[in-house]
Amino acid sequence: MRTSVDIPDDLMKKAKIKAVEEGISLKDLIIRSLTKELELKNEVEGTPWKDLKGKGTTSGLSANKSGFDK
Repeated sequence: MRTSVDIPDDLMKKAKIKAVEEGISLKDLIIRSLTKELELKNEVEGTPWKDLKGKGTTSGLSANKSGFDK
């Protein structure tokens, strides 16, 4: 899908430099970055303490269900 996005000049310059340094296209860098951001958001939203919503206790939670990588 094609789309247009306004990106600040300084951010675009940094992105182009990073893409060149990594030997990938700007398109691939943007796709990778967006994918990573969306996956991270989903991981954080799925953490068990979000389910508490300020109520209850943490007694049913364990360290391996913290949502953090070991």
